[in-house]
Amino acid sequence: MIESSEKTQTEARQTEEMPAEQSRAAGKKAERGIHDGHRGRMLQIYLKNGADGFSDVQLLEFLLGYCLPRGDVNPLAHRLLDELGGLHKVFGAPIELLTRVKGVNPRTAAFLQIIPALWNRCEQSKICAEQTIRSVQDAGRYLLSKIGAYREERAFLMSLDGRRRLLDFRELTRGQVNSVNLPYRKLVEAALMANATSVILAHNHTCGPSLPSREDISYTQGAAELLKTLNIRLADHILVTGQNYFSMRLSGMLDDPGSAGTERY
Repeated sequence: MIESSEKTQTEARQTEEMPAEQSRAAGKKAERGIHDGHRGRMLQIYLKNGADGFSDVQLLEFLLGYCLPRGDVNPLAHRLLDELGGLHKVFGAPIELLTRVKGVNPRTAAFLQIIPALWNRCEQSKICAEQTIRSVQDAGRYLLSKIGAYREERAFLMSLDGRRRLLDFRELTRGQVNSVNLPYRKLVEAALMANATSVILAHNHTCGPSLPSREDISYTQGAAELLKTLNIRLADHILVTGQNYFSMRLSGMLDDPGSAGTERY
Protein backbone atom coordinates (compact mmCIF):
# COMPACT_ATOMS: atom_id res chain seq x y z
CA MET A 1 0.00 0.00 0.00
CA ILE A 2 2.85 2.36 0.81
CA GLU A 3 4.41 1.80 -2.64
CA SER A 4 1.05 2.39 -4.30
CA SER A 5 0.60 5.63 -2.38
CA GLU A 6 4.07 6.91 -3.35
CA LYS A 7 3.41 6.04 -6.99
CA THR A 8 0.14 7.92 -6.90
CA GLN A 9 1.83 11.01 -5.41
CA THR A 10 4.59 10.90 -8.05
CA GLU A 11 2.07 10.67 -10.85
CA ALA A 12 0.16 13.57 -9.34
CA ARG A 13 3.28 15.74 -9.22
CA GLN A 14 4.10 14.88 -12.85
CA THR A 15 0.57 15.77 -13.84
CA GLU A 16 0.90 19.14 -12.08
CA GLU A 17 4.31 19.86 -13.68
CA MET A 18 3.23 19.10 -17.24
CA PRO A 19 0.96 22.13 -17.64
CA ALA A 20 3.71 24.36 -16.22
CA GLU A 21 6.24 23.03 -18.73
CA GLN A 22 3.76 23.36 -21.56
CA SER A 23 3.02 26.90 -20.41
CA ARG A 24 6.70 27.85 -20.43
CA ALA A 25 7.16 26.32 -23.89
CA ALA A 26 4.13 28.20 -25.16
CA GLY A 27 5.50 31.42 -23.65
CA LYS A 28 8.85 30.99 -25.39
CA LYS A 29 7.11 30.23 -28.66
CA ALA A 30 4.95 33.34 -28.30
CA GLU A 31 8.05 35.44 -27.47
CA ARG A 32 9.81 34.15 -30.59
CA GLY A 33 6.72 34.98 -32.59
CA ILE A 34 6.69 38.55 -31.27
CA HIS A 35 10.38 39.09 -32.12
CA ASP A 36 10.05 37.41 -35.52
CA GLY A 37 7.11 39.66 -36.30
CA HIS A 38 9.04 42.74 -35.20
CA ARG A 39 12.05 41.79 -37.33
CA GLY A 40 9.76 41.14 -40.27
CA ARG A 41 8.30 44.63 -39.94
CA MET A 42 11.77 46.15 -39.73
CA LEU A 43 12.75 44.31 -42.90
CA GLN A 44 9.73 45.70 -44.71
CA ILE A 45 10.62 49.22 -43.55
CA TYR A 46 14.18 48.77 -44.83
CA LEU A 47 13.03 47.36 -48.17
CA LYS A 48 10.71 50.34 -48.62
CA ASN A 49 12.82 53.21 -47.30
CA GLY A 50 16.39 51.90 -46.93
CA ALA A 51 18.52 53.03 -44.00
CA ASP A 52 16.79 56.44 -44.06
CA GLY A 53 13.75 54.79 -42.52
CA PHE A 54 15.65 54.04 -39.29
CA SER A 55 17.11 55.97 -36.39
CA ASP A 56 20.66 55.06 -35.36
CA VAL A 57 19.49 52.63 -32.70
CA GLN A 58 16.97 51.00 -35.05
CA LEU A 59 19.60 50.60 -37.77
CA LEU A 60 22.00 48.97 -35.33
CA GLU A 61 19.19 46.77 -33.98
CA PHE A 62 18.31 45.69 -37.53
CA LEU A 63 21.93 44.76 -38.21
CA LEU A 64 22.38 42.90 -34.92
CA GLY A 65 19.37 40.77 -35.81
CA TYR A 66 21.42 39.05 -38.50
CA CYS A 67 24.12 38.14 -36.00
CA LEU A 68 21.81 37.27 -33.10
CA PRO A 69 18.82 35.51 -34.66
CA ARG A 70 16.92 34.98 -31.39
CA GLY A 71 15.68 37.38 -28.76
CA ASP A 72 15.22 41.14 -28.45
CA VAL A 73 18.41 42.93 -29.52
CA ASN A 74 17.02 46.45 -29.05
CA PRO A 75 18.44 46.77 -25.50
CA LEU A 76 21.87 45.67 -26.79
CA ALA A 77 21.75 48.29 -29.55
CA HIS A 78 20.98 50.94 -26.93
CA ARG A 79 23.84 49.76 -24.67
CA LEU A 80 26.35 49.83 -27.49
CA LEU A 81 25.45 53.37 -28.50
CA ASP A 82 25.22 54.66 -24.92
CA GLU A 83 28.46 53.09 -23.67
CA LEU A 84 30.61 53.67 -26.75
CA GLY A 85 29.19 57.01 -27.85
CA GLY A 86 27.64 56.70 -31.30
CA LEU A 87 27.67 54.58 -34.43
CA HIS A 88 31.14 55.69 -35.49
CA LYS A 89 32.52 54.59 -32.12
CA VAL A 90 30.69 51.24 -32.26
CA PHE A 91 32.08 50.35 -35.68
CA GLY A 92 35.52 51.76 -34.89
CA ALA A 93 35.97 50.01 -31.56
CA PRO A 94 38.44 47.13 -31.09
CA ILE A 95 37.07 43.71 -30.18
CA GLU A 96 38.40 44.03 -26.61
CA LEU A 97 36.29 47.15 -26.04
CA LEU A 98 33.20 45.77 -27.74
CA THR A 99 33.17 42.63 -25.59
CA ARG A 100 33.08 44.74 -22.42
CA VAL A 101 29.53 45.69 -23.31
CA LYS A 102 27.04 43.32 -21.71
CA GLY A 103 25.59 40.95 -24.31
CA VAL A 104 28.47 41.26 -26.81
CA ASN A 105 30.39 38.02 -27.29
CA PRO A 106 33.49 37.65 -29.52
CA ARG A 107 31.36 36.54 -32.47
CA THR A 108 29.14 39.62 -32.25
CA ALA A 109 32.19 41.86 -31.85
CA ALA A 110 33.80 40.33 -34.94
CA PHE A 111 30.55 40.83 -36.87
CA LEU A 112 30.51 44.53 -35.96
CA GLN A 113 34.17 44.93 -36.92
CA ILE A 114 33.82 43.23 -40.30
CA ILE A 115 31.30 45.85 -41.52
CA PRO A 116 33.77 48.80 -41.74
CA ALA A 117 36.54 46.43 -42.86
CA LEU A 118 34.39 45.28 -45.78
CA TRP A 119 33.48 48.87 -46.64
CA ASN A 120 37.15 49.90 -46.62
CA ARG A 121 38.00 46.96 -48.86
CA CYS A 122 35.26 47.99 -51.29
CA GLU A 123 36.51 51.57 -51.34
CA GLN A 124 40.08 50.37 -51.88
CA SER A 125 38.92 48.18 -54.74
CA LYS A 126 37.16 51.14 -56.33
CA ILE A 127 40.26 53.32 -56.01
CA CYS A 128 42.47 50.60 -57.45
CA ALA A 129 40.13 50.11 -60.40
CA GLU A 130 40.43 53.79 -61.29
CA GLN A 131 44.11 54.31 -60.47
CA THR A 132 46.93 54.11 -63.01
CA ILE A 133 50.57 54.37 -61.87
CA ARG A 134 52.64 55.21 -64.94
CA SER A 135 55.46 57.21 -63.37
CA VAL A 136 57.45 57.86 -60.23
CA GLN A 137 55.42 61.04 -59.79
CA ASP A 138 52.13 59.10 -59.92
CA ALA A 139 53.40 56.63 -57.32
CA GLY A 140 54.84 59.38 -55.11
CA ARG A 141 51.61 61.37 -55.04
CA TYR A 142 49.56 58.29 -54.28
CA LEU A 143 51.86 57.23 -51.45
CA LEU A 144 52.05 60.69 -49.89
CA SER A 145 48.26 60.71 -49.61
CA LYS A 146 48.21 57.19 -48.14
CA ILE A 147 51.16 56.82 -45.79
CA GLY A 148 52.77 60.24 -45.32
CA ALA A 149 51.07 60.87 -41.97
CA TYR A 150 51.84 57.55 -40.25
CA ARG A 151 53.80 57.86 -37.01
CA GLU A 152 55.33 54.39 -37.13
CA GLU A 153 57.27 52.70 -39.90
CA ARG A 154 55.17 50.53 -42.19
CA ALA A 155 55.85 48.75 -45.46
CA PHE A 156 53.41 48.48 -48.37
CA LEU A 157 53.22 46.83 -51.77
CA MET A 158 51.61 48.35 -54.85
CA SER A 159 50.77 45.65 -57.40
CA LEU A 160 50.32 46.68 -61.05
CA ASP A 161 49.14 44.91 -64.17
CA GLY A 162 50.71 45.16 -67.62
CA ARG A 163 48.93 48.44 -68.31
CA ARG A 164 50.21 49.93 -65.03
CA ARG A 165 46.78 49.82 -63.42
CA LEU A 166 46.81 49.45 -59.65
CA LEU A 167 45.54 45.99 -58.78
CA ASP A 168 46.18 46.04 -55.06
CA PHE A 169 47.68 48.19 -52.33
CA ARG A 170 48.31 46.47 -49.04
CA GLU A 171 50.26 46.82 -45.85
CA LEU A 172 52.93 44.15 -45.46
CA THR A 173 54.49 44.86 -42.08
CA ARG A 174 55.16 47.41 -39.38
CA GLY A 175 58.70 48.24 -38.35
CA GLN A 176 61.95 48.46 -40.29
CA VAL A 177 62.09 46.93 -43.75
CA ASN A 178 64.45 43.99 -43.49
CA SER A 179 64.41 40.22 -43.96
CA VAL A 180 63.31 39.72 -40.34
CA ASN A 181 60.32 42.08 -40.25
CA LEU A 182 59.40 41.49 -43.89
CA PRO A 183 60.38 38.02 -45.12
CA TYR A 184 60.69 37.80 -48.90
CA ARG A 185 58.04 35.07 -48.81
CA LYS A 186 55.41 37.56 -47.61
CA LEU A 187 56.34 40.01 -50.35
CA VAL A 188 56.15 37.33 -53.04
CA GLU A 189 52.81 35.98 -51.76
CA ALA A 190 51.24 39.44 -51.95
CA ALA A 191 52.47 39.96 -55.52
CA LEU A 192 51.24 36.54 -56.66
CA MET A 193 47.85 36.97 -54.98
CA ALA A 194 47.32 40.19 -56.93
CA ASN A 195 48.47 38.53 -60.16
CA ALA A 196 50.89 41.43 -60.63
CA THR A 197 53.28 41.88 -63.54
CA SER A 198 55.19 44.59 -61.66
CA VAL A 199 55.25 45.89 -58.10
CA ILE A 200 56.36 48.95 -56.19
CA LEU A 201 57.64 48.50 -52.67
CA ALA A 202 57.10 51.45 -50.35
CA HIS A 203 57.73 52.32 -46.76
CA ASN A 204 57.75 55.41 -44.61
CA HIS A 205 60.36 56.96 -42.35
CA THR A 206 58.86 58.67 -39.33
CA CYS A 207 61.65 61.24 -39.05
CA GLY A 208 64.87 62.30 -40.70
CA PRO A 209 65.57 62.46 -44.44
CA SER A 210 63.72 60.19 -46.84
CA LEU A 211 66.93 58.43 -47.86
CA PRO A 212 67.43 54.64 -47.90
CA SER A 213 69.73 52.96 -45.44
CA ARG A 214 72.30 50.36 -46.48
CA GLU A 215 69.86 47.73 -45.19
CA ASP A 216 67.04 49.20 -47.33
CA ILE A 217 69.20 48.97 -50.46
CA SER A 218 70.35 45.42 -49.74
CA TYR A 219 66.83 44.22 -49.04
CA THR A 220 65.50 45.87 -52.21
CA GLN A 221 68.12 44.31 -54.47
CA GLY A 222 67.43 40.87 -52.99
CA ALA A 223 63.69 41.31 -53.51
CA ALA A 224 64.22 42.39 -57.13
CA GLU A 225 66.28 39.28 -57.89
CA LEU A 226 63.72 36.96 -56.33
CA LEU A 227 60.75 38.56 -58.07
CA LYS A 228 62.58 38.39 -61.40
CA THR A 229 62.62 34.58 -61.18
CA LEU A 230 58.79 34.75 -61.08
CA ASN A 231 58.58 37.16 -64.03
CA ILE A 232 57.51 39.99 -61.74
CA ARG A 233 59.39 43.26 -62.06
CA LEU A 234 60.23 45.38 -59.04
CA ALA A 235 59.59 48.76 -60.65
CA ASP A 236 60.61 50.87 -57.68
CA HIS A 237 61.11 51.18 -53.95
CA ILE A 238 59.85 54.50 -52.65
CA LEU A 239 60.60 55.94 -49.22
CA VAL A 240 58.17 58.49 -47.81
CA THR A 241 58.87 61.00 -45.04
CA GLY A 242 56.12 63.50 -44.30
CA GLN A 243 55.47 65.27 -47.59
CA ASN A 244 58.66 64.12 -49.33
CA TYR A 245 59.53 60.91 -51.11
CA PHE A 246 62.63 59.27 -52.54
CA SER A 247 62.67 56.87 -55.50
CA MET A 248 65.38 54.21 -55.63
CA ARG A 249 64.59 53.84 -59.33
CA LEU A 250 65.45 57.44 -60.13
CA SER A 251 68.62 57.23 -58.04
CA GLY A 252 69.87 54.15 -59.92
CA MET A 253 69.79 51.85 -56.88
CA LEU A 254 67.78 49.16 -58.67
CA ASP A 255 69.50 46.59 -60.84
CA ASP A 256 67.21 47.52 -63.70
CA PRO A 257 69.03 48.55 -66.89
CA GLY A 258 68.05 52.01 -68.00
CA SER A 259 66.00 52.78 -64.92
CA ALA A 260 68.31 55.42 -63.43
CA GLY A 261 66.89 58.86 -64.06
CA THR A 262 63.83 57.41 -65.82
CA GLU A 263 60.58 58.85 -64.53
CA ARG A 264 58.16 56.51 -66.33
CA TYR A 265 57.58 52.93 -65.27
